[in-house]
Amino acid sequence: MASLNKLSDAHVLLLAVEQTSNGDLQALQVLLARFPNVLSRTIVYRLVLSFYPVDSPDQTPLVDFLKGLNGGQTDSESHPSISVNPLISSLSQNDAIRQCRILRLQFIPEHAPQDTDDGLASFVIEWARRLEGLGGTLQPLTAFIEQFVTLSPDLKSWYETNLVPILRLQYDFYPESDDVIRLQDLENMTVQEGVSSLLQCARRTRNAFDIARDLNHVVAPWVAGASQTKRRRIDHTTEDSDQEEQPWEYVNEWLINEGLKDFAVAAKTFVEWNGPPEEQEVPESIANYARAGLAIIYSCPESSRDTLTISWDVLSKAVKLTGLMMANLSTSRPNVSLDESFVRNLQDFDLLPASLSKKTNHFTHVTESSTHFVGGVLATASLLTELGLASSFGEIARTSIFGSERRHKDELRRILQQIPRQTRKEIDWRSMRLDLLWCQSWSCNPVTTPDQGPAYLRQLSVKYVEMQVLDALLNAAQYTIVKEVYINSHASPLATSDVEARIVAAIYDAYDNASNGNKDRGGMKRSNEILRAFRTDFPQSTAMADIEHLIRATHSLSFYHLTLQHGVPFRPVAIRVQKDPLTLLEKVLEQDSKAYTKLDDLLEIGRNLVRAHLPSRGSLAQELDPVELRASDAEQRITYHAIMAALAANDFDTAYAYITTRLSSSTASPISNVADDVSWRAAYAAGKFRPSVSPKNLSSQIDSLAQRMELLSRALMLAPSGEALSGILATWRRYEEEMEGLKSQAVEEERSFDARADAALPGGFGLEDRDADRDETKRTMARRTWPASRAGPSYEEEAPMGLFDVARGAATALRKSAAFPLGAGGLRDLKIREGAQESEGGFGESTSSASELEGGRTRKRDMVANMVTNNLVSGLGWVLGAQPQDRVDRVDQGHGSE
Repeated sequence: MASLNKLSDAHVLLLAVEQTSNGDLQALQVLLARFPNVLSRTIVYRLVLSFYPVDSPDQTPLVDFLKGLNGGQTDSESHPSISVNPLISSLSQNDAIRQCRILRLQFIPEHAPQDTDDGLASFVIEWARRLEGLGGTLQPLTAFIEQFVTLSPDLKSWYETNLVPILRLQYDFYPESDDVIRLQDLENMTVQEGVSSLLQCARRTRNAFDIARDLNHVVAPWVAGASQTKRRRIDHTTEDSDQEEQPWEYVNEWLINEGLKDFAVAAKTFVEWNGPPEEQEVPESIANYARAGLAIIYSCPESSRDTLTISWDVLSKAVKLTGLMMANLSTSRPNVSLDESFVRNLQDFDLLPASLSKKTNHFTHVTESSTHFVGGVLATASLLTELGLASSFGEIARTSIFGSERRHKDELRRILQQIPRQTRKEIDWRSMRLDLLWCQSWSCNPVTTPDQGPAYLRQLSVKYVEMQVLDALLNAAQYTIVKEVYINSHASPLATSDVEARIVAAIYDAYDNASNGNKDRGGMKRSNEILRAFRTDFPQSTAMADIEHLIRATHSLSFYHLTLQHGVPFRPVAIRVQKDPLTLLEKVLEQDSKAYTKLDDLLEIGRNLVRAHLPSRGSLAQELDPVELRASDAEQRITYHAIMAALAANDFDTAYAYITTRLSSSTASPISNVADDVSWRAAYAAGKFRPSVSPKNLSSQIDSLAQRMELLSRALMLAPSGEALSGILATWRRYEEEMEGLKSQAVEEERSFDARADAALPGGFGLEDRDADRDETKRTMARRTWPASRAGPSYEEEAPMGLFDVARGAATALRKSAAFPLGAGGLRDLKIREGAQESEGGFGESTSSASELEGGRTRKRDMVANMVTNNLVSGLGWVLGAQPQDRVDRVDQGHGSE
């Protein structure tokens, strides 16, 4: 056996390899003691790591060897000699060196700082990793490492920051979990990956207390170790320490991201956890953790009562961490005070989820202004949540800072529409008004100018908000509050004219949305209620006076059948959109077969429509024409259409009554000098009307024809000069011929009846002269009084009045008028040349004699003639044969010379 003293360095190394491979650590320890210059501690660690069997069931020899190695003493005397393998000792020097060169010694990774030892910590850590890979559990490697924890501060630090967190997760906190984190995997993870892996079990429990516990006892130790490793690497690379990223930022980022997924868990975790441990605490870490609290608030996807409660707790915790004074922001209407610099630095994209964790985000930087702003956001969110309009805190912040005027108007309208939908409790409209005014400025003292600073409705003026609130109060029938706040108040927020305008608009809005014209139903009822509630408060209001007439007209119109175009049923708004609302009455008369019989009601509707000043009081026509004139014209129009409807219904008697009693008998309007273009047309239309079924009684036929001729005479009297005269006269001529035929037929019937009666009398004799004279006298008297009394007269004595009779009567009337320009002397000197000598019973003589004999009673035929001719002007000269005055004079002189 070769002596150890004769071995070269190469032979010693080969012998050490053999002893290590055989697990003879005692012999290795002897070699280490005999050849300390050849076998350094690092070489020994590498030999053991490379050749010692890791699967040895008993790790005690290795533990003892390592302890002895680090103790500095070796027991070489107890082993004075060791056996040397002849195969090794027989190698030449060059062969031994060659064998040493081909040895593959494992490199020991630097797991620990190695500031206080010679690689023991790194060796133990690497050996523990091999034990973990061999057994898959942590018990063997834990038992092995714990033997050396007291020997190496670096190993102790690694043990507490890497192995202990895993042990706590797997054996203390979640022993039944199947998610096992390997030590080797954890060491290779980035800080961000490690935080997520260590908190995955707590995250699944969705328990903030578990997450806070794991942050304190699992994540905090591991992050501290990661920080040390990172600082060591930075020191080795001589980088600027100011560029170092705090590993705690990844914990903050995890909380913020968790807030996007589960806000309640993240927020409660923030409140439960106090941030980085004190031994690791630096002011920047605490400030960043407080920043994460505000970011969690902004990450809330939707507000609710629970999220609002925890958000206030998060805000309080963030303020407490930074040492700021917490203002009283938890009231329903806090006074929010913001610096201009804070508002100026805010950016819209900072509210995006990806930007919340950035250090440059001014929304999350905990300052007095930022906390006040969050308080305003939470108070606004509380108001919206109570109304059932839950929105995310980030969206509320975006609207308050960057919202346009259009957006703020939409938000206000959305709130006011939602308030009446609250049915679970009685709505306090006074409080709601104050809340909305607070939203305009985030202050209990409303600011009169818009854009005064961040607020949920900051782009709107106080006046606009008040007017919208007034509209909402009117829609909700809160008339008492309206009077209390806006009318009877000594310091009304709105001018009286503005209040009146909004009330009128509310009435019209309810009116326009009504589906039925009855004022006791639906929208009409509400519009009428608003009018009655405030009419006495505005006694001089012309707009409300117009509305009164409009409601009356609409209510009365609702009782008639009326359908608009395309079968659309009538709605009140149709009156207001019509350029001429009276056309609706025309449609009523067309569609409702019995509407013409209710003329008084229709006339009242027409008058109310006129007095309602539709379509608008300020239109040009209404400014020029007085109401009385327009009402009179409306009555004429309605009466005309009622007459036409009666004729369409074959009701001539009603049409005749309307013409003779309702329409004017003068050619001018009773109110103005404007020509009446309605009455003559109605009279003409009724005059030329022929019943669909003629009366069977000859007397009724004559009476009907006489009435129509009377209407034609009225049309002649009322028609404008020279217009439609030819048509009227042509119709008159036809009726005259028809009347002659009917009267001739009546005479024949009378004679036939008399003949039959005489023949039926026994012993009939001819009349004596005295009897004939008596009968003639009776017939004359009857002729003078017909048709005033139908009982006595005979058609035989009643001759029809011809067209020339009318012409002569017209001439007589025209002589009395000075307006007919046919001669220099006017109509006073007008003379008519008669074409034939009239009989004794002529027009002029019979009229005067009848009047004298009967005490002023005029026959109906004379009355008709007078009506036709009394006011007849131009257009009849060709009928009357009027001659100029100079020509008449020459004719008279010729006769005189004869």
